[in-house]
Amino acid sequence: MLQPLSFDIKKQESEIEAAQWMPIEEYAAQPFVQKHGLLRYLMDVCLAKKDGGYSGFTGVPTTSSFSNEESYLYLNGGCLKSQ
Repeated sequence: MLQPLSFDIKKQESEIEAAQWMPIEEYAAQPFVQKHGLLRYLMDVCLAKKDGGYSGFTGVPTTSSFSNEESYLYLNGGCLKSQ
C-alpha cells in the first residue's frame, strides 16, 4: 500500500543488493511471502484492500448497561446481519 516518493532508487551495497519497487501482486507471489503464513495473510488483506474488498475494522461508539460512558467496539460491520 506504499507509494514511492521517487523512482530514483539509491541502494546501499552493504545492506541491500537487489532493491526495487514492484507491484504488490509480484511481491505477494514471492516464495518467501508464500512460505510464511503471517506474510501470506497480510498480503491477502493488502490485496483485498487494494481491490476494494476489505474495509478493516471500524470503531462503533456504544454504551452498556454497566456504564453510560461511551466506549468503542472495533469490528468489521459488513459481516453483521443488521448492516
